[in-house]
Amino acid sequence: MGLRGHCNGREHRQRPRAGPAAVILTLVMNGSPAEKFRPPALVDFGVNDAGEGRRLERLGGVLVDRPLPQTSERRKLPGLWREAAVIYLAGPAATGRDSPGGGTWEFLRPTPEPWHTALSLGDTTIALEVHPAPSGQVGVFLEQADQWRWLRATARPGMPILSLFAHSGAASLAAAAAGAVVVHVDASRQSVALARRNAVASGLDHLPISWICEDAVAYVQRCLRRGRRFAGVVLDPPSWGHGPKGQPFSIDRHLVPLVTDIARLLDPHSPGPVLLTCHSPNWHPARLRETLLHAVAAADLPMSGRIDSGPLDLLDDASRTLTLGSFARRNPPS
Repeated sequence: MGLRGHCNGREHRQRPRAGPAAVILTLVMNGSPAEKFRPPALVDFGVNDAGEGRRLERLGGVLVDRPLPQTSERRKLPGLWREAAVIYLAGPAATGRDSPGGGTWEFLRPTPEPWHTALSLGDTTIALEVHPAPSGQVGVFLEQADQWRWLRATARPGMPILSLFAHSGAASLAAAAAGAVVVHVDASRQSVALARRNAVASGLDHLPISWICEDAVAYVQRCLRRGRRFAGVVLDPPSWGHGPKGQPFSIDRHLVPLVTDIARLLDPHSPGPVLLTCHSPNWHPARLRETLLHAVAAADLPMSGRIDSGPLDLLDDASRTLTLGSFARRNPPS
C-alpha cells in the first residue's frame, strides 16, 4: 500500500522551476558548491521558539525544514535553520508519517528539476527523487538507509524477493542491485511511477524488477493461492491506510496475520533476507522481532538465520540520535 503520498493538499506557492541560474543558486545556497554533493543527512532537530518540533535535512544540497512532532529537545544549530530553502507548514490534519495531508510547502529558493539526492549503498549509489507531498513526506526515508545497505549486502543473484508497501523503491533497488529478481508492490500508482523514475535515475531500470500496483494483503493472498515462493521479503507497512479498491489496513489489526501469511511464501530451501520495518510507536523492535519469530515458527521454516531487531536511527550533525521507527530482520545463513 502506498500511503505516504496522498494528493489531496495544495502547495502554498508554485514551486519555481530551475533554469541555469537556479541550478547555480542551488549549488551555492548553503555555503559551498561542494554542499550539493554531500550525502543526504539529518542536520539538526528540536523545538523552535513556539515549541514546535522540527527537523532540518540536507537533500541534494537543499536544506529542508519539516515537522518532527515527537521531540522536546532544543536545536543545536539555530542559525542554520534560516538557510532552509523548503519549509513545510503543517495543517491540522498533517500530524504524522501516515497522515493524508493538510499542510503546505513553501519554496523560498529554487530547487533542481528534477530534484534528486544520491545515497551510497556500498558499491552501489542510488538516486532518489525528492518529492514533497501534502502529507509532509519527501519520498526519502533516511532512517532506512542502513537497512537498504543490509539488503544490498545480503541479497544474492537470482534470488526472488518480494518488496511490499514499496513506495519510492529504495529497498527494491537495493535488492535488485545485488542481482535479486524483485517484485515491487505498492497500492499507489503515483508511488509506483516514482519508484520507476528512481530506477531510471539510478541507472538500474534494466534490472529484473516487476512493478505492480496492488493492495499488499491481496497480492500476498494471490501468491498463496498460486503456490508462489520467494527467498526473501521486505515490507514497510504504514500505521493505517487503504488499498486501491478501498481495502482498509491497520497495523495493529492486520500486521500479525500478514506477516504470518508472508512466512508461508518463503522458500525453506533458499532462505534469503527478510526485513520488516515500521514507524508506529506501539511496534517497538522487540515486538516486531517476536512477530517475525512466531510467523517463521508457524510456517515450520528452519531457523537457519539469525533474527535481530533494533531502532531506525539517524545521527544529526551534533551526533545526537533520533529514533524514527523499528526494524526486525532475518539474516540469511552465512
